[in-house]
Amino acid sequence: MSATAVPLIGVSACRQQVGKNSSHTVGDKYVEAAAFAGLPLILPARDGGSDTQALLACLHGIVFTGSPSNIEPHHYNGAPSAAGTRHDLARDRLTLPLLQAAIAAGVPV
Repeated sequence: MSATAVPLIGVSACRQQVGKNSSHTVGDKYVEAAAFAGLPLILPARDGGSDTQALLACLHGIVFTGSPSNIEPHHYNGAPSAAGTRHDLARDRLTLPLLQAAIAAGVPV
């Protein structure tokens, strides 16, 4: 990548129901924060996951956003969530491995 290229800053999205459609959403405050460092790139919460290493090779930093959903407790050996707690399995599949790989690779988060 060229030294003059605009840094790409990944911004994690969550999956939410918007009307009748399943949508990938991210709060504007996170996009605007990422824009201070470079060009925000929304990272969709896909059930198929992603190629973490290929994604890290393209990004200069990542903003892991807040979400109305919670991380599934089994990821941290926690007790099951209370009934009615919102979860986003696709978001977990994207963000948890990506966070670990970004820290290991020294990509700013």
